[in-house]
Amino acid sequence: MLSMEREVFKDVINLQAASSVPIYEQLANFIRLQVKTGVFQPGEKMLPENDLSEFLKISRTTVRQAMELLVEEGLLIRYRRKGSFIADAKMKRPLNTLYHFSENMRELGAVPSSIVLKQEVTAAPEKIADILQLPPSRKEIFYLERVRCANGKPVLIEKTSIPYYLCPGIEQVEFSTASLYQVLSQNYSLKLYHATETIAAVLIKEEAAKLLRCQTRDAGYRITRISHLDTGFIYEYTSSITRADLCEFQMELYSHARGKNNPLTNIQRNITV
Repeated sequence: MLSMEREVFKDVINLQAASSVPIYEQLANFIRLQVKTGVFQPGEKMLPENDLSEFLKISRTTVRQAMELLVEEGLLIRYRRKGSFIADAKMKRPLNTLYHFSENMRELGAVPSSIVLKQEVTAAPEKIADILQLPPSRKEIFYLERVRCANGKPVLIEKTSIPYYLCPGIEQVEFSTASLYQVLSQNYSLKLYHATETIAAVLIKEEAAKLLRCQTRDAGYRITRISHLDTGFIYEYTSSITRADLCEFQMELYSHARGKNNPLTNIQRNITV
């Protein structure tokens, strides 16, 4: 694997000392491109900094600057006494726009899939009935519990409840491959209009840890989502669990003058997949 990397650096990279772009940024840009095009694969070990310095005939300080930049971005991960490795691809999730897991995965070039743990029509627990504001005569929900995956790798454990009177017969759909939102939109004319998400830090319990392939009591996030139709009716409650080491949260903040009604105009979640 390392010999392949050396050949890539030897045959392709062309650092320009006269460029207005610093050498360390050129090196970082080159590595980004190799990751984007699939030349460097997630989990692949990066050449040691000393080797890069000698091979490229640049200072180790310059190499270190490039590596630090990529570590900060999450493109590289450093392990003590092991070196630096290409991190898994990141799933960018904008929190200020309506988000669909399957669509986002495809945009990243990943194949979305789901492992269905439970799929049934059942009486809503009191808490869920209150959240969904179910009428007394219509307390049934469609309950769907899945492990959401990207390229076969578990990303989220997702538990969704939807008023059954809005989507009769939906339990017949095979949700290991189908998109829930697409089915709701195409089959039942239920279009997501507005959603509120709440994110809380948690310690992952044993059962969830097994599904997410991590350790019990590892740090994680619980993400709850309440979705509304354009009529104002609540039609979905979803609670998800993901590992904290797979998530980054990024916010872009602007002054109140830029958007008087919404000074926080752009929030993004980056999730490693």
